[in-house]
Amino acid sequence: MLEYLTLCGYGDFIELNLRIDQPKKVVEWTEENFTYVKYNPRKDVNRYGLSLTSLDGGLSGVPDLDSLIEYERITGIQYYEQHFKTKTPVYYYPALESLLKPIEDDVMRSHILKLGPGGFFPPHRDYFGLYFDNFRAIIPLKNMNPPSHNFILEDKGLTWDIGKLYFLDTAKMHYVFNASMQDMYMIVLNIELNERSVKFITEHMEYK
Repeated sequence: MLEYLTLCGYGDFIELNLRIDQPKKVVEWTEENFTYVKYNPRKDVNRYGLSLTSLDGGLSGVPDLDSLIEYERITGIQYYEQHFKTKTPVYYYPALESLLKPIEDDVMRSHILKLGPGGFFPPHRDYFGLYFDNFRAIIPLKNMNPPSHNFILEDKGLTWDIGKLYFLDTAKMHYVFNASMQDMYMIVLNIELNERSVKFITEHMEYK
């Protein structure tokens, strides 16, 4: 918890001086070589994912692109973010692998998120209770900025430098919606909270 408070002391939306060059090429590569699968398949929402890490290194999305709470309710099997640390072929896109190299052992359940036209995530928080063992980082890849593509943190609409890495305090209320006819793409990283990963973020802040 102390490490999380340390990160949030710098801000709830922190731009880092790390980026993936030509992020649209990442999108093109994934669309040409892999198949995006339904994100949280029991919800009738136009959103899909492509796993960077999973239980077994596969790309089925089961259960890594499901709601872990709903999956446990239906199957009786309980998983946590740290169960999903096996890298899939998508993880090994050279620019992504290079960017994450210093914290590769800390990357947990992570994926590329694709929100189609009308796709959304309703207002929610990613954490509950007193125990924090991971944090979220985002790399916007394509079609991420308002007014058509919207990521709202509390009451603030976020504007992204496409391709850059950001820390985001998703313990705060946030929601996402695609109000366009074009797909919206981002990398969503769950990163284990420890001294190494916090140091990685604070050492690479854009403005320090």
